[in-house]
Amino acid sequence: MQNFRIIAIETEIAEQVRATLKAPVYGFPAHLEVGEDSAPCRHCLGTIAPKDRRILFTYDRFSGKESLPQPGPVYIHADGCPRYSENGSFPEALRNSPRTVEAYAPGRKLRGQEYVIDGRFEPVIEKLLADRDVDYLQINSTTAGCFTFRIERAANGH
Repeated sequence: MQNFRIIAIETEIAEQVRATLKAPVYGFPAHLEVGEDSAPCRHCLGTIAPKDRRILFTYDRFSGKESLPQPGPVYIHADGCPRYSENGSFPEALRNSPRTVEAYAPGRKLRGQEYVIDGRFEPVIEKLLADRDVDYLQINSTTAGCFTFRIERAANGH
């Protein structure tokens, strides 16, 4: 059992974007397309395959954690998908792509940053969460730089 939770984009946000084709908070137009390549879905944390419909929109990766925003582009499946389980382990669909793990203290203070290219995320996550000043981790694409999901400690260490 992991002592952390995987936090994907909330279902309400994904459904709102699918229904309105507008970015939450900002109201910018969202872009619906048929993908030419694969991309990670920020809701199910699976892969959106080439030729599948996807929506690109602006999302604040610090939403719900910090008052100072940092919006950037993210994809979700256009036709719906189940949200990734918060109690799940690291998403297998994303394990083999290079990711940057950033550790933040409250106030969006960067406490550490690790690059994972070999798929061994758990030791890095455990190491960064061992710092009691760290409140949460952000997982980003190392190649594109965009937000993928957040990691928080599980309640009571479970």
